Amino acid sequence: MSQFNVKRISDPVHGSIGLSQVELDIIETASFQRLRNVKQLGLAYYVFPGADYSRFSHSLGVCHVTGRILEALRENGAPIETADIQQYRLAALCHDIGHYPFSHATEHAVENYYKGRLFTANDSGSDVSASAQLGDSEPIFNHETLGKEILKRDPVIREILKGANFTDETISSVFVRGTDTPPIYANIVSSDLDADRIDYLLRTARHTGLPYGSVDLDYLLSQMTLDNEQHVCITEKALRTADHFLLCRYFDFQQVAYHKTVAALELVLQDVLTSLLQKGWLDCSEQALLKLIEQGGWGSVDDVYAVDLIRKLELDADTDGITKVKAHSILKRNPPKLLVQMEAIEDRSDASTQNFRSKIHNVKTGIEGWASHFGIPRDLWYIWHRSIPLTKMGSRLPVSTFDVGTSDKDKDKYAQSIRVLSGDKRKSTPISEMPHSLMSVLANQELHSLRLYVLFTPQTVALRPQIAQRIKTDLPFIGW
Repeated sequence: MSQFNVKRISDPVHGSIGLSQVELDIIETASFQRLRNVKQLGLAYYVFPGADYSRFSHSLGVCHVTGRILEALRENGAPIETADIQQYRLAALCHDIGHYPFSHATEHAVENYYKGRLFTANDSGSDVSASAQLGDSEPIFNHETLGKEILKRDPVIREILKGANFTDETISSVFVRGTDTPPIYANIVSSDLDADRIDYLLRTARHTGLPYGSVDLDYLLSQMTLDNEQHVCITEKALRTADHFLLCRYFDFQQVAYHKTVAALELVLQDVLTSLLQKGWLDCSEQALLKLIEQGGWGSVDDVYAVDLIRKLELDADTDGITKVKAHSILKRNPPKLLVQMEAIEDRSDASTQNFRSKIHNVKTGIEGWASHFGIPRDLWYIWHRSIPLTKMGSRLPVSTFDVGTSDKDKDKYAQSIRVLSGDKRKSTPISEMPHSLMSVLANQELHSLRLYVLFTPQTVALRPQIAQRIKTDLPFIGW
């Protein structure tokens, strides 16, 4: 459509991408341009040298894929207007605009730091100033809610949206989950099979050289439609393609985001960012962030800004020795070394989860003794653990069993499931409930992964094999 071809740009993943005038106007704002300097994959480029692409290029890709999905739905009979396509394309374009420098690592550090301050202030009963400064109900922004605030408070973006007859709520409601009545096609931007994940897999495969993003996008688009309740779904012909997509995502996470070295560096990075928050050099409180947005300063808060602060932290005379070691780790690519790990694919059940948590607890408890015995400070030991499912929900609780007691979180997960159209009555079923889908089995399983690292110095690295053996001897039941 000509409206979305005001300008065309060349993209290494999707070829030629067309953009509308309002999209171009948003892209030119400082708040969006900063995404050029926010890496999509954090520190993954330390392991995969080509994996340094930005959230800027990813956001353009998600905008493009969203438009293709909506156009495919319209070709397959969905009553979608051009204004609808523009609304969802804008939401896709802006879905990552609220990401912090280094993305999720900073988001986790911010959440832990400000929650910790609030807990300490309220628990002690004496730190009145801290409690007053933070406020008992002050929001801690994740990237989605911060993105919502940017659309609402950035004066340039607000005027651009107003000029195109959109409100900030109309756009942000698509990518901020949790509303009682999300926009009808919100799953196109956020679900088990959405434009975000499609572009992420394709783009990561291109830049890492790994094969896990070989998504058959053209075929998926040709098989997308709506059921009789207006759920976005795929036809049964694309069932295998959807199974393959979910497997691709699982393997991609394992090989890239959760790669042993990438994960280790991200843990250290969170500690370093926390040190910056403690010193006040990085201020991500509600008051500071909203002021940055309203005064136009958010556009300068990117990865380069954060790296400059980390360099300053390493050189600062008041920085303690352990923090200097951590800052050096990030700046010079000196990751923690993996000592032991366990991985097990187990039933997605409360008993399995409790058993895994017990193992994590045992390792945490053991660290104090190992740190003391080998003379390595506790702050240089890192536990990494994940429970990784293939789908948001398993297949053992059919949608038909939902009642008023079902949690909103579970309802939202089900709403984001891949749905498969079956039968002549145009009813759809979550892929995990299709008996001939691979996901009907795998959705009930998840990978439990537990690792223990130490950030060694040149003086202590020779202890690595001894420490690993000691841990295996002390905790043989973990399944190392």
